[in-house]
Amino acid sequence: MTLILIVTVALIGWLLIYMFSQKPATSAQKLIQQHRYAEAAAAAERDPLHRAEALKLLGRFEEAIASYRRSDDPAAPEGIALALAHLGRDLDEAARLMEQNIALHPQIQEFQALALAYIFLRAGRRDDALRIYRDNAELLETRFRDDYTDPDPLLAETLVMYAALAEASGDTTRAETLRGRAAGWAPGSVWARRRLDGWQ
Repeated sequence: MTLILIVTVALIGWLLIYMFSQKPATSAQKLIQQHRYAEAAAAAERDPLHRAEALKLLGRFEEAIASYRRSDDPAAPEGIALALAHLGRDLDEAARLMEQNIALHPQIQEFQALALAYIFLRAGRRDDALRIYRDNAELLETRFRDDYTDPDPLLAETLVMYAALAEASGDTTRAETLRGRAAGWAPGSVWARRRLDGWQ
């Protein structure tokens, strides 16, 4: 009986520790999911990573870079690299940051490869970009067909990059579909506005 009581108390204690150790969604993340990007940026004053993500959705890339630079999250260098690519400046630095981040913090391989390919495309390294894209195209298709099917504003940027590479590879129908999905997943964002303006 005592052993059962000890095991039960230990199990309850472990469950409580586990529950409290899980990272709850921040208010900024919730606001982003509600497409309230400006409010998310304001709410994330003390969370530079989520602030940067909200700013990027607003198309405020310079401010996003400054916010990423204040974050020690491993995702921050990738965010800086992509913001630079969207701005079309310091593209050698963007590629260096992205390659370094892939080496130090490998995450979803095909998404990181897509980001690097996009940076190369923006830098005029079309052959390198398309080689990386073609090596990962099937995995990307699988991810968005099977795994990432729920609308997520934070994945809209990935869809936009995917669209740019699809178009560069000659698949304009796929590119337009991906841009439409990006706009639908992040209404009111820079990705939705630029689609309306004809920007890739």
